[in-house]
Amino acid sequence: MSEKAALTDHIQKLVSKSDWKSAIPEMEKLFAVDADPQVRVRIGDALQKLNRKPDAVKEYIRAADLYAERGFVVKSLAQYKLALRLDPANKQAQQKLEALHSHDTVSGKKLEPVLAGSQKPTSSVVPLFSDLTQEEFIEFTKRMVIHNVPAGQIVIREGEAGNSVFVITQGAVKVYTTVQGKQVDLAMLQPSDFFGEIAFLTGNPRTATVEAAEATDLLEVPEEELMDLIGKWPRIREVMQKHHEQRVKSTIEKVKGAV
Repeated sequence: MSEKAALTDHIQKLVSKSDWKSAIPEMEKLFAVDADPQVRVRIGDALQKLNRKPDAVKEYIRAADLYAERGFVVKSLAQYKLALRLDPANKQAQQKLEALHSHDTVSGKKLEPVLAGSQKPTSSVVPLFSDLTQEEFIEFTKRMVIHNVPAGQIVIREGEAGNSVFVITQGAVKVYTTVQGKQVDLAMLQPSDFFGEIAFLTGNPRTATVEAAEATDLLEVPEEELMDLIGKWPRIREVMQKHHEQRVKSTIEKVKGAV
């Protein structure tokens, strides 16, 4: 067994016993072997369990910085949001979050990198962000709420009411609809993808079901926040409409192929 595998296994055993104090040094060893930003996130989570919130905030910011350095803007955004949830007055986290709009991945309208073993996303939220001004981006991200969704949980269900918009920061969700009693898979969305905008833009019930394909972290912009945002920044609706139209074309093609 490799050192990384052995450490990972040992950490899992400690975590299963809620032995957070012992787990943290082992996580530090793991990070020394494999400098994965997610390890810093796990250290932050462990520190939270020990009620060491100031230290947890520092770890989430550190993880966010590492993600940003590697081009994972949405993952970085999620960690800054975690830090701000624990410490809303943290100026460092807020300033760094705002600076993400100038990140090359956003300003250059590039797809985010893809982790080894993952499929290339069919779309990316980065172009969505890049179509917003700095001020619009800041206001949009301020309204986001973090959710941790277990595998198999339905996030939105076809036919139900709901107007929130979601961005995936970790994990994956599958999108499917029902045509003549048959399930039609529409997409497998991954980090940096977004969904939920169709119901908001049209005012109609949800047009598809979205289910967590694995443990997934989401950033949600609730309906009331979105309405307030668009009331102040009408162009945000135009930006969402642009990306919605691109998605509709793909959906129509898949549904036609199923009937």
